[in-house]
Amino acid sequence: MSIVFAPAARAEDLTQEFDAKHKSCLEHIAKDNEQAFEEAMIWQDDGGGRRAKHCVAMALFALGHEDEAAHRLEALAKAPDGGTPAMRADFYAEASNFWLLAGDANNALRSTGEGLKISEQHVELRIAHARALAMAKNYKAAEEHLSYIVAQNPQNAAARRYLADMHFRQDDLDKAKLLIETAVNIDPTSVETALLRGRINEAIRKGTKAETP
Repeated sequence: MSIVFAPAARAEDLTQEFDAKHKSCLEHIAKDNEQAFEEAMIWQDDGGGRRAKHCVAMALFALGHEDEAAHRLEALAKAPDGGTPAMRADFYAEASNFWLLAGDANNALRSTGEGLKISEQHVELRIAHARALAMAKNYKAAEEHLSYIVAQNPQNAAARRYLADMHFRQDDLDKAKLLIETAVNIDPTSVETALLRGRINEAIRKGTKAETP
């Protein structure tokens, strides 16, 4: 006697199967990004949907194609199969971070703007937006955004680190020092925080102004 699955039960089985395959695909990127990309493309062509598309984008990033990965993530965020609003906002957050790594402030600002229309309080999107403003040399606006994030999320070490960097860039070493020390206390394992603290401490020791990129 054959077993007939109810549609809802079958859909749940497929969701779990695809979630597991997505997780495996992302893990494979760390081991062999070229093979992971090829397999993700095959999965995408075979109907892997948003999970396969996401893995393709992440593999492209691992291969050094930040801009192409960002384009694909933005397309996924807009696609009919892009998932829930929360998923779409996450895709925009990843895309904007890739634009930042590519040194493209304008596209990062556009991507964060689209994402924040979906989820105004998305912390990663707000941080990325502030970083893009800073990359565009709009330090005051970046500082305002980061100050808001820190006020709403006082235990977010990354937001404190970026805010410390904004004060450092504007030669307010006292505020930068206070923020970076708090960030270190929240997350003592962050290499980026430790490096920035070193730069701030060196500037205080020498009594020099910050050297900004």
